[in-house]
Amino acid sequence: MNAYHKFRVLLVVGIILVMGASLVYVFTIGNTSTQHTVSKPTATLEPTATLGTRPTEVTGQAVKSCNSKQRNFQMGVAFPDWGTTGYGESDVKWLTELPVMQTKTAACWIEMPVLFEQATRTSTAVMAGPKTPSLSSFTYGIQRAHSLGYHIFVTPLFGVDDTQGWAGVIHFSTYEQEQQWFDSYWQALKPYALAAAQAGVEQFAVGTECVWLEQNAPSPLWNKLIAELKSVFPGTLTYDMDWSSLQNQPPSWMRNPDLKTIGVSTYLPLTNTPEPVDPKQIFGLWKQIVKQAIDNFSKELGEPILLTEIGYPNSTEALYHPWESNSTAPADPVEQAAALDAALANIIPDQHVLGTFFWGWDNTGDFDLHSVQAATVILKYYKSLQS
Repeated sequence: MNAYHKFRVLLVVGIILVMGASLVYVFTIGNTSTQHTVSKPTATLEPTATLGTRPTEVTGQAVKSCNSKQRNFQMGVAFPDWGTTGYGESDVKWLTELPVMQTKTAACWIEMPVLFEQATRTSTAVMAGPKTPSLSSFTYGIQRAHSLGYHIFVTPLFGVDDTQGWAGVIHFSTYEQEQQWFDSYWQALKPYALAAAQAGVEQFAVGTECVWLEQNAPSPLWNKLIAELKSVFPGTLTYDMDWSSLQNQPPSWMRNPDLKTIGVSTYLPLTNTPEPVDPKQIFGLWKQIVKQAIDNFSKELGEPILLTEIGYPNSTEALYHPWESNSTAPADPVEQAAALDAALANIIPDQHVLGTFFWGWDNTGDFDLHSVQAATVILKYYKSLQS
C-alpha cells in the first residue's frame, strides 16, 4: 500500500472514530461473548427479592432461570464447600458440578453455606476459619451460580472445636457473654452479608440451628442482629432452626417482621430401630411424624415455613438416624431414594411448606446426591412443579 492509500485509509478511520464513537461503543458491548465468565461484580440487581422469584439481572449474558409454575415454592439443593478457596475460581469440582446438579435435579435454588468457627461451646469469639470461604471465592461462586440461573440462599453455619461441635450446644451463663457472642458473630458475618448484597443474593439466613440461643438468649439481642443484617442486606431474611425445636413455642423474635420466614433443618427420625422399612410404609410414617410436626409449628407461628435442610443418608439407618453423615452402616440407596420420595409426596401439596433444600449435592458425606438414584426422585418432583 502506497503513502496516498495509507493516508486515505487513516482519514476514513479517523472520521468514523470521531463521528460514530457511541455507535462503536454500543456495537462492542452488544457483541460481548455470552460464555459464563466471572470477574468482579458488574451485574445490577433489584434491591429486593421475594420468595420464589428472582430479581432482574443485567449482565449481557444469556441467563436461564427457573421457577415453580404451580405455586410459590423454592426448589433447592444445598451444595456446600469447605475451605478458603470454596466456591472460588480454583474450585474446579464445585464449578463443574453446578450445571450438572441443575440438569440432574431441576433445582432452581442453590444453598451456599458459610462455615464459621469458635473454640468452645462457651467461647464468645466467632471467626472465619480454615473451612470458611474467602470473600473473593464466595463472591465468585455467587456470580457463577447466578450466571446459570440459580437463585441463591446463603446460610451461616457454626463449627465448635470441641466434642459435639455444633451450633446447638453454644450456650452462656451471663447476659454479658451472650451480648459479646452476638457482637462477635455480627462482625464475622457482616463482610459476607455485604458481599452477598452487592452480588444480588436473594435470600440470607440470620443463623442456623442455634438451639440453646433460640430459646434462652434475650429477644433484643436477636432483634438487634436481624436489624443489623437487614441494614446491609435488602433481600429475604430467614432463620433456620433445628428440627428438635419444633416442639417449642416460637420465641417472640421469630415474629420479627424483617424475618420473612422461618426455616427448619428437617431430620426427624421415622423409626426407633435401625431395621429397614418397606418403602410402601415410608409415606405414612413421614405424614404421621414429620408432616404433622412441621404443620403444627407452621400453624403456631402463623405462617408457612421453609425446609432449609432436608435429606436422608445413603445408609440402612437412613430413617433411624437421618442426621448421620458418616455412618458405619451399609449403604442403602434404595431406602434413601424411597425416603426422599415419601418426603416430596407429602411436601409438594402441603401449603404450610414454602420450599425444600436437599442436603446435599456433594461434600456432605453419606448424604451426597450426585451419584445416587435419589437425585432422580428430586428431578421428578421439581420438574412436575415447573410444567
